[in-house]
Amino acid sequence: MSAETKFAIFGKYFYYDLKFVLKAYNKKQSKKYFKFVQKHKDKYYFLTLVDYEFYKYLQDKNFTSKEAYLSFYAYKKRKKFTAMRVDEENFMPIFKNHLDFKNYEKNFLQVKSAIAKGRSYQVNLTQSFHFDSLLDGFSLFNLLSKRQDTEFKAYIKDEGREILSFSPELFFKIHKRKIITQPMKGTSARSKDLNQDKKNKLFLQKDVKNLSENVMIVDLLRNDLSKLIVKNSMKTKLFKIQSYPTLHQMTSIIKGKLKKDIDYFQIFKALFPCGSITGAPKLETIKLIEELEARKRGIYCGAIGCIHKNKSKFSVAIRTLEKKQDYQYSVGSGLVWDSKLEEEIKELELKTQFLMPKNFYLFETMYYKKGKILFFKEHLQRILNSALKLNFNTQKLIKDFQEVLSYKSNLKEFKNFNIQALNEKLFHKNHSFFYPSIIKSHHKQAIFKLILQKDGNYTILENHI
Repeated sequence: MSAETKFAIFGKYFYYDLKFVLKAYNKKQSKKYFKFVQKHKDKYYFLTLVDYEFYKYLQDKNFTSKEAYLSFYAYKKRKKFTAMRVDEENFMPIFKNHLDFKNYEKNFLQVKSAIAKGRSYQVNLTQSFHFDSLLDGFSLFNLLSKRQDTEFKAYIKDEGREILSFSPELFFKIHKRKIITQPMKGTSARSKDLNQDKKNKLFLQKDVKNLSENVMIVDLLRNDLSKLIVKNSMKTKLFKIQSYPTLHQMTSIIKGKLKKDIDYFQIFKALFPCGSITGAPKLETIKLIEELEARKRGIYCGAIGCIHKNKSKFSVAIRTLEKKQDYQYSVGSGLVWDSKLEEEIKELELKTQFLMPKNFYLFETMYYKKGKILFFKEHLQRILNSALKLNFNTQKLIKDFQEVLSYKSNLKEFKNFNIQALNEKLFHKNHSFFYPSIIKSHHKQAIFKLILQKDGNYTILENHI
């Protein structure tokens, strides 16, 4: 048992007093532990993590994984969770990579081809990016909880990974023998302008593409749920709009009465993974996703939940960060035949917004000496590269510094110097590493900080040495 798992958060509760952990690596162990949980659910709160790849256990009884795709944490106590205050200024993500729209376009076209051939009729295509932060995981969870305080937020740290989830989507919940599932499919942006925000919401309610996406997944879940519930007990409520700080989402509700003696393993076998994050038909679409994405989704698109007494509740683990060496965050959207690439890319960007720090900007710190700046061109190129990946406006910066950007780069020469040569030449203002500066100073030496805002405006701050 890891000391790191001594507490966890799910929804509005803080769970503590951990007694034991169960981890399954194959189908046989999964059935055994679900049965154990079913037997002891009156004694403990079983916080449960189900990785997306758990579907492999369900499909192949001989498959055994190196990492556990199903984990149960047995807590004895819980109390209401209140997020602590964390200073926004401490969150400055250092992006290691960004959403790869070129690769996304390639996969998008392959999905369209698969739909045209009848292999699938909706595919939830995802991709991920990585970043670091000066904040530790629990502090970041508290900070983001203030921005995205969803019903199914979750935090747990165990055995080399840390999970921060801000999912708004219910996978299923059970009270006694009543089961409810609420797939989420359909997205539109929020607006600060109230009239525009209402229009965006109305658009989502009436848009044929979003409605058809939602209905496809509802049909899939109705079929999945029918394996578990009493005949004629199913009820459906379509197209409810839920609003969050950065977007509106469309959900539908399907519910029914569970048959007698249905256990949790049978429930997951029928429902998992949730159709909203695979597509339809489910099994063939899962194969297609595996071919295109060529990576493990991990906890993303899996399920996080709690089982206790005659109640349980599980989220679909979207809007979820998983930290190993760094933070991984994934986003996706449902692709159908009439999906447009530009609209899907906008949706992916929209789903990353809550992660961006407030007043997000880029900056470069540069050394100035007697009218010249060390590696001026390289500083500009670096900030422009980051700006383009993060969808910053760069027109003004490129226009104003066109002359500097046209200079021949001497970076290769710099890489060939030994330490002695660097000491002799690096900070000599007449060396070719220094570029003439169009930024002027009254001081012989100074440090300039170039700050680029998202809208393309920039400022330059000076500190003399």
